[in-house]
Formats: sequence, structure tokens, C-alpha cells
Amino acid sequence: MISSRSIVSAAAIAALAGCAHQQPERRARVDPAVARQVLASAAAQIRRCYRSPRASTSARRIVTRIAIRLNADGTLAELPVIVSQSGVNDANGPEAPRMAEAASLAIIRCAPLKLPPEHYGRVWRSFELTFSPALRV
Repeated sequence: MISSRSIVSAAAIAALAGCAHQQPERRARVDPAVARQVLASAAAQIRRCYRSPRASTSARRIVTRIAIRLNADGTLAELPVIVSQSGVNDANGPEAPRMAEAASLAIIRCAPLKLPPEHYGRVWRSFELTFSPALRV
């Protein structure tokens, strides 16, 4: 999914809010800086597994947001789910599914993720990543 011309960033809102399956009191105890650091680690791991599809310059402006759900050992609990895509227009619309597929495959290819077990459930059981190939790292 990610090449030297692409970027994956963790969704800060998802990181700070925690996952839907958590108790509210557990979410409140997550240090935002720790959450950002853990999710940045997940994004960096996935970035290395990204294989950019052949796509037009216009298609590289498509931003794909994907939900990820992991087991405690870092394996996928379920396949990644496309949450949304932005930047899709008449010119690049036919390429949108390919961009989404490339993002999903990077996540699948990189599993299991190596993340701190003490933060499972509070930070990284469920989160979203944003894939934006037009941004440079």
C-alpha cells in the first residue's frame, strides 16, 4: 500500500476514542500521546507492506480510510473494511476500487502487527488508517 510516495496515518479520533467494544472508563485512561505513538507504529509497519498499484496521477489523489480489527496477538480479527474514499471524481472513479484493494492488501500482508500488548483493547484492538498515496513521506 505505501511506497516512498505514499503515506499511511493513524486516525487520531479513533485512537483517542478507543474501540466501540471498550468500557468508557477504560477509554478515558488512554494517554493521547501513547495512543498516537502506538498507532504510528502500526501505520509504519503497514506502510512497508504497501504496493502502489499502477494508477493515474488523478487516482493517487484518492484517500482511502480503512477500519482494522485485530486479535491480541496482532493477527487480523476480520478482513479490513473500507470506511470511505474521498477525492474520487469522474476521471479517477474507475481506479478507486484498485486503490482500496491496495490499501487492504497492505494490511493483510503485514499481519500480524507487532504492537505493545499492554495497550491492546485500549488503543489498538480496533482503529482506522487513512491511506493517501499523493502525500510524500
